[in-house]
Amino acid sequence: MKFKIKLFGSTREAVGQKEAEVTFNHEPITVTELKSTLYTVYPALVSGAGYLVVAVNRKVADDTATVTSTDELALLPLVSGG
Repeated sequence: MKFKIKLFGSTREAVGQKEAEVTFNHEPITVTELKSTLYTVYPALVSGAGYLVVAVNRKVADDTATVTSTDELALLPLVSGG
């Protein structure tokens, strides 16, 4: 199954495109599995790994959440403001 992940901010800059794609031979997968594979396929993301979150269907998901290839996925850098 192919998982498409929208990229924003520094994640888009690191990968050099608007969307990343990874393939798994099973689903559902956990957010942890997704991140691990993304970091392997796109090593430029590793430097910011501690500051990245995955949104599933427009809601931030924790690492134990499960996702399928039909979910809307996004990789977002954490931001803060004052």
